[in-house]
Amino acid sequence: MKTNGYEVRAGQSCPVRIVRTRALSTPWSNALPGRSLILLAVLAAATICAAHAQTLIGSPGAGWQTWSVTPNSFDQTDLNDSATPFWDVQWAAAGSYGGGSLADKNAGFCMTSKGDCVGMGSAALAPGALPFWGMTYDSVSDTGGARDNVVYFHSNGSKLLAVLFLNASANPSEINEIGWFETNSTGTIAGPRHKLYGGTGVNQDQTPDPAGKVAIFTPTSYFGYYYSDVSEPACPDGTDPNITDIQCGNPAAPLHGCYAYTLFNLDEPRCLESGGNQGDHDFIVFSGNAKTSSNPTYWIAGEDPADCANQDGDCNLTIMSVTALPRQH
Repeated sequence: MKTNGYEVRAGQSCPVRIVRTRALSTPWSNALPGRSLILLAVLAAATICAAHAQTLIGSPGAGWQTWSVTPNSFDQTDLNDSATPFWDVQWAAAGSYGGGSLADKNAGFCMTSKGDCVGMGSAALAPGALPFWGMTYDSVSDTGGARDNVVYFHSNGSKLLAVLFLNASANPSEINEIGWFETNSTGTIAGPRHKLYGGTGVNQDQTPDPAGKVAIFTPTSYFGYYYSDVSEPACPDGTDPNITDIQCGNPAAPLHGCYAYTLFNLDEPRCLESGGNQGDHDFIVFSGNAKTSSNPTYWIAGEDPADCANQDGDCNLTIMSVTALPRQH
């Protein structure tokens, strides 16, 4: 398909103009209840106009990539656990925790209510096969679709509204925390984090926020999203607590679930294959109207690493929608 990694066209609600992106070198037990929700969210590029709230900043060559599912067919070219696109990977079944029992419930299955990611009302609420942000992907041959390691946003100061769509794990005691973090104009720092939805906590003693919960927040000028993988305890510096004879070099040091960011290069070592031996933790951004609307809805998905069925085991997946509230003048 043809990508648009450098430009996004405005929608009908404001004058059309071209905006360049910034170029930088489960069980279904936590599914949405059958209530009326505003379904919004994962990251996106956007237009700049009076009402526009957030602009996605990504890498050169990245853009919105289309994919599809075929109704009433066993063979799904774009959704087949082949690791192309980068998020189409094999998941573990509930309770298996690396025990070899597999499931089809990566973000693509959950966005389309297919495979093992189904539940009461899920087909009515699932947003469908929305374009994802990434490197060039050919949906006919199911090739390409690598992750863009540089994804963050520029805000115009509007309030944003988030809705928690899904927060699932193969182990229900290991539900992740998700929120937004402050960064700079070049996306090179992980500033203060701001929790939107809580999980079970690193000590597995907290009650996760329910799916369907709404959160309203006002981000800084430049921001991204993070999640804390509570199943991967990390030292205060983000490293594996077991790499030293004494935990973190100080047994009194507080642990936290390792932090993964939409700016992948800022992931803590414990959330990386090289530093935690649990695979690389990352994000996916979907949007159905980022190229046509002045106020697009982004679906933000924080996922456990590729081959989580064998590496990480609990296969966490957190999905929320994000859109802007009307500005007060």
